[in-house]
Amino acid sequence: MGAVMFVARLDAAPREMVQDPHFEHGFQLLAPAPGRAVVTGVLAGWKSGPPRWKLAQWSSRHPLATNAAQATGEILVYSNAAKSVVLHRRAKTGEVELMLAVAGSVEYDGKARRANEAWVHLLAEQTFTNPPALVEVERLELVFEARLLYSRKVTTPDYNPSLHAAQFLMYFTVQNLNRQSSGYGKYLWFGVPIYDDRELHPKGHQAPDTGTGMFIYNPPAAAYTQGTLHEGGWVKFEADILPLMCEGLRAAWKRGFLTESTNFSDYRITGMNVGWEVPGIFDVSAVLRGLSLKAGLKAEPSRVGIRGGSSDSPH
Repeated sequence: MGAVMFVARLDAAPREMVQDPHFEHGFQLLAPAPGRAVVTGVLAGWKSGPPRWKLAQWSSRHPLATNAAQATGEILVYSNAAKSVVLHRRAKTGEVELMLAVAGSVEYDGKARRANEAWVHLLAEQTFTNPPALVEVERLELVFEARLLYSRKVTTPDYNPSLHAAQFLMYFTVQNLNRQSSGYGKYLWFGVPIYDDRELHPKGHQAPDTGTGMFIYNPPAAAYTQGTLHEGGWVKFEADILPLMCEGLRAAWKRGFLTESTNFSDYRITGMNVGWEVPGIFDVSAVLRGLSLKAGLKAEPSRVGIRGGSSDSPH
């Protein structure tokens, strides 16, 4: 077999996967009924053009309205009694901080949810454009900072920490996009645990998702940071998440999920969401800034050479 000559790609510079990481185009607002993404309007940002982000408010009893904006210079506020979305643009750097807040005391009206009942979400989400296959990527560098502003629990006689909690989370979908595969469209939920009221350093988690039927794989928070939002300051999260995603797919296959294809070349990172899931009676607020997910693409074999080795796994 001839030697393979590798050359740098023309697009060898890391590719930013996140569109509008400063949220300057605002959000498409989604209706609260889960199951279908129905756009009800736009929460405008500072820049014109279609929003790259959607704002999900699943299972909320108090949906936001698109006319609820309050603008003061470099601050945009969309809020009601149950939730708030605040965009704060720093004049010197142009960086935007996104604040998401949920008032569980209003959403639940003082009544703790029962098992199998839906819970409130407030999530910024987007779909990635033309994502590369995992085997085409050398590294996936995730970076962001987060800060907890407050987390206040309303304790009721039936409070159960296994049911009633407040979590600030980030999820990516790792999806089979091979149209020739019987598993086309199925995906892995790959998570980044940012804050959990029950743990200083959230542990790893693997389980089927009751809502979508897909598999959830969350490495522990220690895979991204040694800090904790419980201390109130800014915490930086940073990691190459490609090997972690590969571990997540292997874990899903081992548990009997996504077994229609166990070839990494069929899977791509198709989107993300970040924000609050509040299954308990908590009033919470957190801020996110500096979000980036950069894909370092592999070098390609020269046309003169011969492609060698397996493409079944990026690692």
